[in-house]
Amino acid sequence: MKRVIAVVVTIAALVALPAPALEAAPELRTVSLPFLWPSARLYDVTADGAGGVWVSGVQGKYCLRWGDLCPVYRDGNPVVRRRVGSSWKEYPINGWTGQGEITRIVSGAGETWIAGTNSYMARFDGSAFQKVAGPTASASVLATGPAGTFANAWDSNFVEHLFKRTGDTWSVVKVPGVDDVLDLQALTATDAWAVGYRDGLQQVPAVAHFDGAAWKSVPLPAITDGDNDWFRKVVPVAADNVWGITAKRLAHWNGSAWTWIAAPAGFPYLADLTVDASGSPWVAPEASAPPEKPPYRYSGGKWEAVTIPAGTAVYNLAAVPGGVWGVGRQGEDPAAFNG
Repeated sequence: MKRVIAVVVTIAALVALPAPALEAAPELRTVSLPFLWPSARLYDVTADGAGGVWVSGVQGKYCLRWGDLCPVYRDGNPVVRRRVGSSWKEYPINGWTGQGEITRIVSGAGETWIAGTNSYMARFDGSAFQKVAGPTASASVLATGPAGTFANAWDSNFVEHLFKRTGDTWSVVKVPGVDDVLDLQALTATDAWAVGYRDGLQQVPAVAHFDGAAWKSVPLPAITDGDNDWFRKVVPVAADNVWGITAKRLAHWNGSAWTWIAAPAGFPYLADLTVDASGSPWVAPEASAPPEKPPYRYSGGKWEAVTIPAGTAVYNLAAVPGGVWGVGRQGEDPAAFNG
């Protein structure tokens, strides 16, 4: 009888224990935007380091088509907004002239930079964006963080180089094994990753690591499908926990080696990557023909589709403490998302 009672008591105790918390199903909801002129688009989103985000894009851009031609058009005006609490804030973009868009906005280690058309590049000084002369006429990649501010740009001979900002000047940085750097992110000043591709008969993913003294090429597992592929994004979480995406794959560094993880079935090219506070990577798709795929989260060794409102698409992502932000579209209008 005592054994029965003991068993009953044990079962009751187990039943009384709280169930282990399950990670909530991923979801992004639309967030109201400030007034933007018609035909607006949001291209980029990044965490501001203070719990909010920056977004960038264009407004008032239009094209009146005549067949395949566009005889009447306007390139629009630049958009840069910052989410502070529950409202959006606008700052002056000094030195901007003419029409165009802000295609890239990056923030890290107390620095925020923007770049866009008309070879425009600027640094945020706390109250406004101040124009900065870029390394060359056009920068295709912009990154800033604990290891410094970098831009990948064409020189006068139409050769791309990686440049680093030192004081008020730019200097070329050689990254062995990576012919074209498409992203550069740092955990510290002595722990940074550069990703892109190596050119040849085919483009193949390539990656290099900076240890505070020098850049060194890091080997990757072989790719056997025979198609072109290239790294697009890298997100270092810890020295032994780095995530990246190529156009077709998720990649992970465990401190000693990189491994490939297949993208979700039927997913178009991967376009963006962020890692949430739980350590789970989120990926966003490249724009494609309808029906477009939602973002996906990789958690517990499997992919989960992120729930987004009907009629929306999310193309860029940024993690902040306690959530993930995104930008994309809702119908033909720009949209911001949070979850």
